[in-house]
Amino acid sequence: MASVNIQNLDIVLGGVDILKSMNLHVQDGEFLVLLGPSGCGKSTLLHTIAGFNEVTDGSICIGEKDVTWADPKDRDIGMVFQSYALYPTMNVERNMSFGLRVAGVPKADIARRVERAAAMLHLKELLNRRPSQLSGGQRQRVAIGRALVRDAKVFLFDEPLSNLDAKLRAELRRELKQLHKDLGTTMVYVTHDQVEAMTMASRIAVMRGGKIQQIDTPAAIYARPKNMFVAGFLGSPSMNFIEGTLQALDGVWHFQSPALRVDLRHYPLQQTPLAGQRCVLGVRPESIKLCAPADSQQGSAQVALIEPMGASQIVWLNLQGQQVSVQLEAQATPELERSVGLQMAVAELSLFDAESQERL
Repeated sequence: MASVNIQNLDIVLGGVDILKSMNLHVQDGEFLVLLGPSGCGKSTLLHTIAGFNEVTDGSICIGEKDVTWADPKDRDIGMVFQSYALYPTMNVERNMSFGLRVAGVPKADIARRVERAAAMLHLKELLNRRPSQLSGGQRQRVAIGRALVRDAKVFLFDEPLSNLDAKLRAELRRELKQLHKDLGTTMVYVTHDQVEAMTMASRIAVMRGGKIQQIDTPAAIYARPKNMFVAGFLGSPSMNFIEGTLQALDGVWHFQSPALRVDLRHYPLQQTPLAGQRCVLGVRPESIKLCAPADSQQGSAQVALIEPMGASQIVWLNLQGQQVSVQLEAQATPELERSVGLQMAVAELSLFDAESQERL
């Protein structure tokens, strides 16, 4: 195992700044997920750790070793790509052992490593099959096994599940998390899928425009997003955003909009706001409860649409022309076009400055 330490990293590709002054410390033995939309620089960062991109400025250390200018083969990493990249004429055993054979590892050691990886990935019965005889999930397991046999200090995953269907993705997510638990090895994983990030990561680094917006545990990022981008990127349906102002009423700060008034006395403001300051109230669908309009002191809305989701349902409300989503249990079905009161859990709200979009 080893930590990964990146300091003041600049990457310029084709004359374009992809990463600028990037600093990141991946702790020894953690499962760090780089999460963000396409083009945010997450794969570039991963490939640079692997040694596939030339560093413009800055440094990369794996463990105590500076690998900024080291070849990929000398970085003690295992890499799993989005495409399986298996040799079609070789069976599973030969695919998994190819790199070890090229490196001149003794046959007995190769056999031990392949057997161990095959057992962990449920491939023992498939060692004599060729890739064409495997399902997509099995091929990706072979690709993961090929990385595992290296006994690397750090494993890098570049969207390895994106080519699989939803059921296979769920199965392999669970297996990869169990694999990390069993091995305790440092893993860095790139994805644009928030479900993968939330379910697998020890910590998530949310990226945008070549910069890390926030890095923390999944629970902390979900509950206390640093800015509106992070807040809107995590969650399905995403966080509701309602524009308004901050007003002091009888010495207590309130959020006010044409449709809502929310008492903020239990909201942990990070700084004293200005009266009349423009802001955005962020509330997740599961943090809104419905009640009779007369029982709500915050506001009311009209039920516009209901989406059954099995054990739960998404109720879409019309809040004076703005759509607001609410997540309810399947049994609690309101009537369409009915007026309902809103009760928001203040401790679960997020407030953002309207101009900077940073958390208040």
